[in-house]
Amino acid sequence: MSLLLLLLIAGVYDDTPLTVNPDPDFQPGTYTEYRLGQPVFTDLRVMPVTGEVRGTEFLVIMEEHMSDSLDSDLVDQWVADIESEGNTTAVVEITYADPAEIRSWLAGLYADGLEGVVFVGDIPAPWSCTTGGKDKSNETFPSDYFYMDLDGVWEDNWIGYPGIGTAGQDSVYDDWSGDLFPEIYAGRITTSVIIFGDEYDLIDAYLSRLHEWRLNGDPSPRALCYVDDDWASWGNMYRSAMLNLYDDVELVNQVDSTNGTDYRYNRLQEGYTWISPFVHSGPTGHYWSPGPPTTSGHIWTEKPPTRFYNLFSCSNCRFTTNWCMGCTYAFGTDKGLASVGSTKSGAMLQFAQFYAPLGNGDSLGEAYKAWWNYIISGGFSQSEQYWHLGMVLLGDPTIMPAMHILGIEDDTPAQGPPILFSANPARGAVTISTTGDFTVFDMTGREVAEGRNSETITGLQTGVYLVRAGSSDSAAVEKLCIVR
Repeated sequence: MSLLLLLLIAGVYDDTPLTVNPDPDFQPGTYTEYRLGQPVFTDLRVMPVTGEVRGTEFLVIMEEHMSDSLDSDLVDQWVADIESEGNTTAVVEITYADPAEIRSWLAGLYADGLEGVVFVGDIPAPWSCTTGGKDKSNETFPSDYFYMDLDGVWEDNWIGYPGIGTAGQDSVYDDWSGDLFPEIYAGRITTSVIIFGDEYDLIDAYLSRLHEWRLNGDPSPRALCYVDDDWASWGNMYRSAMLNLYDDVELVNQVDSTNGTDYRYNRLQEGYTWISPFVHSGPTGHYWSPGPPTTSGHIWTEKPPTRFYNLFSCSNCRFTTNWCMGCTYAFGTDKGLASVGSTKSGAMLQFAQFYAPLGNGDSLGEAYKAWWNYIISGGFSQSEQYWHLGMVLLGDPTIMPAMHILGIEDDTPAQGPPILFSANPARGAVTISTTGDFTVFDMTGREVAEGRNSETITGLQTGVYLVRAGSSDSAAVEKLCIVR
């Protein structure tokens, strides 16, 4: 990395005001308090639910017994959708084991081809602590990057913050060395912290809208870059990064325009596909200048129709805190799909390294991993550790925000003969009925079956297919899902 680039990167961290919680009475939960509310660690046991674990590319990791409480058809559909996009997928449940044991298990699966995971439910969270430098406070926080970097050396060398200088262990990571690049990408689906909702109903609803979005996308997607006062002068740069993904990005960064009333009553209900608020925050609220605050309660009751959030909002994704705002945005609304943000002070910087891969058709997880690769390149500085070690992706990391923009899935023509299925989703064999000839294609465009009028098709693998009937001048296309 060139000296000039290193200086530019250093300038980003030195010059950008840190997003912090301005509430003087706020006390973040400690690791000790977190553990008091969690089960005792047990030995790791892995219980397959569907699919072959060894050699799979994507793994859905649920807490023990969770699959019994979820709609199995929705889970099957989710797996079929992911696999239709080219990722072999398995679902497992695991016991409540020490994060170090879970990480070691994932490292073994990575050697067999694992590319990404999503944790569903209350999977144990690893914790870290950092000693703040100039204008920064010491902090302890959940750090899921531990599950992405599978061969770096994470050590617990100090009791309390390293700056205190008390040698020993307290089960909180405080030193990082070796190869710290990410091996896999990871996401988290946590709904137990949304205390007014039923944990399992919220996950079922989330899986249902994941499928709906994969089928239909969003018409005319647009984004909002909403930059409060402390970062107003960087607004054009932030918007420029988001333009890598969306052609229509509205920037609001005038000091007299950004406030709690405008954000809550005007912006949240406007129908943006993606919102990135830049604002001092806490785990459960945004603190605008001027106010009033926007809280998780507002999000829960008013259900904004936005799909994606990049939360430049201190500790807004602290998924161990009740009413975590990032969880509420993604899992507590009728449209939410994912949030990216931090469990501590700080947030994402170097935004183009995240939005550019998304604009090229990468999944959220792939783009998030690419961003981490850029952050780690050239060394993991103390400023980068402080800003980013709390970063987490909340939601299904396999979804591709640009899928429908790039035409990765075809639009259904308006004309042509009706196409009927004996079941959709179908398990194994499916009878396809139409007028005349029909052809079945997989999502790469390869022809996999054909028939005429009404025929039963067998041998299709789990996934999503396109069934085309009619002539080139008047054709109809319908999507067909095959599940286990």
